Amino acid sequence: MSSRHFRIRALALSALLLPLAAQAAPALRQSAPQPPLTHRQVIDRANDLMTAFSSEIILQQGQGSAALASYTRLFQRTKDPAVAERAVEIALSANVRLAEQMLERWQEAEPQPSAGQKRMRWIVAAAKGDIATVRAGLPEILAQTDRQRMRNVFLRMAQLALEHPEAANAQTTRLVHQAATRFPGLAEAAIADTIYSAHARRTADANAALRRLSSLDGDIRPITGITLRLIARRQPEVLEYFFRHADSRHLSPMWQNLQVESLIAAKREEEAYRLLQNMLAKTPDADLYIQAGILSVRRKEPVATTINYFDKAYLYGTQQQKSRAALLSAMRLIESEKIAEARNWLDRANDPEAQFDKHILEARIAEAGKDWAAAEDALLRAESIISAGRSNAIFDAEDLLVAHLRIAREQPPAEALNSLRGLYRSYSDNSAPPAMLALILEQRAILYADRLQQPEKAVADLKQAQELVPKNPDILNSLGYTMLSLPNPDLSQARRYIEQALQRRPNSPEIQDSMGWVLFKQGQPQAALPYLQRAHAKLAEADDVAAHLGEVLWTLGRKNEAMAVWQAAQRKGGDKPVLQETLKRLNVNLPPSGGKAGSGGNGGH
Repeated sequence: MSSRHFRIRALALSALLLPLAAQAAPALRQSAPQPPLTHRQVIDRANDLMTAFSSEIILQQGQGSAALASYTRLFQRTKDPAVAERAVEIALSANVRLAEQMLERWQEAEPQPSAGQKRMRWIVAAAKGDIATVRAGLPEILAQTDRQRMRNVFLRMAQLALEHPEAANAQTTRLVHQAATRFPGLAEAAIADTIYSAHARRTADANAALRRLSSLDGDIRPITGITLRLIARRQPEVLEYFFRHADSRHLSPMWQNLQVESLIAAKREEEAYRLLQNMLAKTPDADLYIQAGILSVRRKEPVATTINYFDKAYLYGTQQQKSRAALLSAMRLIESEKIAEARNWLDRANDPEAQFDKHILEARIAEAGKDWAAAEDALLRAESIISAGRSNAIFDAEDLLVAHLRIAREQPPAEALNSLRGLYRSYSDNSAPPAMLALILEQRAILYADRLQQPEKAVADLKQAQELVPKNPDILNSLGYTMLSLPNPDLSQARRYIEQALQRRPNSPEIQDSMGWVLFKQGQPQAALPYLQRAHAKLAEADDVAAHLGEVLWTLGRKNEAMAVWQAAQRKGGDKPVLQETLKRLNVNLPPSGGKAGSGGNGGH
């Protein structure tokens, strides 16, 4: 067990067990002592303490649901606010709805809310992104929360601003900054100060907060690392500024690793590569070797070069670092279709926190062998630990869903449909984010359209998906394009959807193809042509794009050009159902591959 886990457990138990222990002690009432506890009462108090202890153990084992159930039962028996607070914390790690349900039970037992109940209600509001409630309650929370619990408050504020930058208005930023200066020794305070100051363009404050953080958290604890990496992705200029003014020689290897990541985020990969090589020449470090391996993939270096970096990371690393190197090696080898080697590396990923990622990759290996049952089994194992606390994970819940969808796609149509229906029910019941539900609906729509020839049901699913995520260009494009397959399509509405998609992603060849095709359907082949030409230039191997461009050229009387496009597509091999349907409908016979282009039909349309 890592020291980090031990620290988390100790803190949680100290906050929880002390109030329970206080219950077991005789209370003083002026000069008259209370009667001693009965034997039954002593046993009950001891059982409560053991229940709390056991709940923390199973929580650390990744059994969040069981831990929450245990704490809920303990609260029903004791009505202890400390138990309620811990239950809300655990529930919140699973989903907000569970946390709200626990808060309702707490409120029933404590109609006049204590400071603890107010604080947890505020924390749940922060997790929901309820900016108005957070702002209104922030002064009271900052004034009444003790140092230890302020860690959670600062982290919730940081999470809120990362997910909702609009939360960092001038007043809130000022309050966070003032509070952070009162707790100069809290890394969590420095994190929140960095994020809010960055959002508010208070560069000097953000830089000062980062300097405090680098001195407080030299090894970058997991939560700090996760936060900083989010900053690196979303606001790289903040870290760029910090590293420009910091002497990285005096920073720990982990901060140096973060500097490399910030350079990569800023698309300065060659600079990042040179810095890495200089660092590794001085200090062999597992994290730096891992970063070198990742950068090696981005640089498209040979597989052997990449694996060599991960092998060195495995040599120098802790158990956690060894497992990460093993996972990344397996990923690279799977991509290179070196399945046996990938399996050997995957067997070396033994850290408990690596198991979710490991199961995802086990599913990938099973997919490569078309062992769909084994793939699903691996994903179910991953699903069972998705809520466990995992730092620095490679995959997330959305990757798990994508893996499920990928496997469903390989099943026969009827089985695939049942799988997708089951996934939608499961994710709906678990209050999955709208984007994930939309992804399931989009894949089911593809099944309806392409394999079941039921475009009406496909359009219905895509409309529902579009309501969930109204601005998603992929869904807008799919909806508009699929509408063209309906018996009596509303061409104007289809075009409006495609135009919205094109506005959001103007350089997408898929959307350009859709735009060209809807214009052609509206009787505008000349207007359609440039869209289809641009799409074909990037998607020359796509069956439908070649079919569309060829048909537009054919309609414009440029038949030799059309034949050339069709022949080139046919020579690429593979199934060409859209192309074949187009040729049949136009009564065109292509000559054998290598023959001279010409029409075998009447050229009618």
